[in-house]
Amino acid sequence: MDPAPETSRRAPSEEELAALAQFRYALRKFLAFSEQASADHGVTMQWYQALLVVRTHRGAKHISVGELAEQLMIRDHSAAELVSRLAQAKLVRRKTDPRDRRRSLVIITRAGDRRLSELAAVHLKKLRESRGVFANLFRKAVES
Repeated sequence: MDPAPETSRRAPSEEELAALAQFRYALRKFLAFSEQASADHGVTMQWYQALLVVRTHRGAKHISVGELAEQLMIRDHSAAELVSRLAQAKLVRRKTDPRDRRRSLVIITRAGDRRLSELAAVHLKKLRESRGVFANLFRKAVES
């Protein structure tokens, strides 16, 4: 059975469009904050995101370069370059996967864990301060 064509759905109301615009603006403000906070801690936002993924992936403290690429939605070669830069900064280290010697595992270092903790605390503080804004915008968008 074919899905209903887009034209058969009702058009968004003015209130829904306004809620989407406000949500997008709030999200962009948070991303701009995140970029600046990362820079203030000596890393790029992509480095912060990579550290977060490495540290939390499936409860393990390692991830393959391919899995990192998937999580960050970047190409494998870009993830490999990113890991090289993080390793050079001593925030992660590489290890050959004992189960598949063709794969490289990425492991966060103590320095990387400290940097991640500092940045995560700053981000969580900002999210807590903005919680009401995001909750209200989301509620407006989905309740209409």
